[in-house]
Amino acid sequence: MRESSLPKIGKILPPSEWNRFAQTFGKVTGLRLSLAAAPGGIVAGSLEELGLPGAEAPEDPAQWPPFLRKIVKQAHAGDETVLFRDPSGRLVFAGPVTKSSRLPVLTLLGSPADDKETEPRRLQEWGTLARLCLAGLVRGHAERIEAERDRVRAVTLFDLLPDLVQAGSVLEVWGLALSTLGVLFEVENAAVLVRDPGAERLRVQTATGPLEKALLTWSAPVEGPAGSEWMGRRPVRIDDPHELTRLGLPEAVERLALFPVGTEDRPAVALAVVNRELDGEEWALLRGFGVQLGIVLENRRLREDAQRRHEQVAAVRSLSQRFLGSLDPGELFRVILDEARKLTGARKGSLMVPEEDDGALRVRAAVGMAEKVAGRLKVRPGEGIAGRVFATGEPIIVHDIELDPRFRRKNRPRFDTRSFLSLPIRRNGSTVGVLNLADKATGEPFSPQDLDVLETVMAQATLAIERSTYWAQSRELRRISITDGLTGLLNRRYFQERLAQELDRASRHSHPLALIMIDIDHFKPYNDTNGHPAGDKALVLLGRILRAGVRAIDVVSRFGGEEFAIILPETRRAEALEIGERIRREVEAFYFPGEERQPLGRLTVSMGVAAFPEDARDLRGLIQRADRALYLAKARGRNRIEAYAPSPPQPQPDAPEPAAENGGWTRVL
Repeated sequence: MRESSLPKIGKILPPSEWNRFAQTFGKVTGLRLSLAAAPGGIVAGSLEELGLPGAEAPEDPAQWPPFLRKIVKQAHAGDETVLFRDPSGRLVFAGPVTKSSRLPVLTLLGSPADDKETEPRRLQEWGTLARLCLAGLVRGHAERIEAERDRVRAVTLFDLLPDLVQAGSVLEVWGLALSTLGVLFEVENAAVLVRDPGAERLRVQTATGPLEKALLTWSAPVEGPAGSEWMGRRPVRIDDPHELTRLGLPEAVERLALFPVGTEDRPAVALAVVNRELDGEEWALLRGFGVQLGIVLENRRLREDAQRRHEQVAAVRSLSQRFLGSLDPGELFRVILDEARKLTGARKGSLMVPEEDDGALRVRAAVGMAEKVAGRLKVRPGEGIAGRVFATGEPIIVHDIELDPRFRRKNRPRFDTRSFLSLPIRRNGSTVGVLNLADKATGEPFSPQDLDVLETVMAQATLAIERSTYWAQSRELRRISITDGLTGLLNRRYFQERLAQELDRASRHSHPLALIMIDIDHFKPYNDTNGHPAGDKALVLLGRILRAGVRAIDVVSRFGGEEFAIILPETRRAEALEIGERIRREVEAFYFPGEERQPLGRLTVSMGVAAFPEDARDLRGLIQRADRALYLAKARGRNRIEAYAPSPPQPQPDAPEPAAENGGWTRVL
């Protein structure tokens, strides 16, 4: 026997055992032995030793010499040793060694070592003895190999526990499980199925092998053939072609084995082994592996629950601190969305609240959504998922938007996963908004645990929203109380408060301050001619001109009727006159509807300026002196600005009134 043939037999029997067997039997009987496997060719011995041409038989039996192919086929058809005559007329025996599906198809061949004719009966007896002895050796070796392989599998599965426990995510756990099936059990195609509570289906979460893409599109009803036994915690074997077709499995799937993961009455995960025939020992090992994997997942869930509770307490504490500093509703909505995303691991989300005018939901805070899309998005109560949550006040968790019978629609391209969560935000028994979350960073679907955490945190958020609402209402009431309802400028009462404050500040820091009093010229005729709505519109337009013509630190107010006032902190008299003159020109240049019927042919204003500390040191005195300067501007022809002077000259009775077209000049007294 040549050394090159020994490695081939190593998969069936150690070469040393074959050598010892062949040499011992050859010495006793004078026979030369060879072993053929289909496929595999001659795995021990050679054709030359059988007296046949050629050194070795090819692996493909169809390419073997016709004589060899004939005797192997006929010998393996029965259970006895049969005799043949080779082309030279010499007797050759052949007989099956193994017929087990777990071992290669082996046939033992033998012929006399010399040219002497051996008695047929004796040759057959020797062949039968050799065949039975070799079959015992092969079976023993196979049993030892199987036992060692099962031991290695069991030890490896046990040693895999730490890696499963330390996996970064559930998807990583499933990946390790599928890799284990491939390495230890030579499973080429496998998958992990997850029970979708919303759709009550077994859905492939991840898969491996050549059929990966086809398997990822497959799902089956929980109560169907794949689920009825599995839901009872029993592994399921499906190899009936009609059953496989009815389940909607890809055509390439010829058999399927499902192993429940865990020990619950209704397990949520199963391992699927595709197109691999498993023996009893492998079946038991995989069933145990499913239990082991379930324990890992359960421990992981308990650990995550504990971590989630810890994060929940920390989040409530964090939210309390952040909410204390977030009175503005817009900022508060962003804080709520950020904290909700952190707690659930969501990468995208939005918070929607109804508009006061039409009640439609609009986005007030968003992450992972284009700003233009968020600005245009409008959902009416009852429409879509967010609209349904707002209308019903009930949260919605979707594991797979494409399989959930409530929706069954194509996942939108901007979402990476098909799972999302939508939660109502409630205050005082009514829904005031909707929180939407999508695309967990781990790729996992949202769970009821996520909802539990969010509902606890939302209770804290609702208090903050209520506080923010009260703050916004009080701020609005404050705004109403200090502003003029028509022009939106500060009203007279608040103007006097601000003037007192600014005078106190100017006095303490020795800073200048100026006050401009403004009155619309001939406003009563404008009202009488154009009507009060036009007069109100003119007041609003003038207020805008005044506000646009001063600095942010300046205070513009409606003093009463057609009178306005401007407080100019840190401004001297000359600077105030320049500012007032600029505003006067802007008013004069502005067109007010119907102004052509005014006495001056346009709508104009007169102004008076008083300064601190030169003209007055208190509020009352400053207002009186600015008002006196305004009276002087009126007396001198209107459409002008005048500054207060202690002893203004008395107008001469014979002095002509300045013409309207000469208005617009400035005089400093």
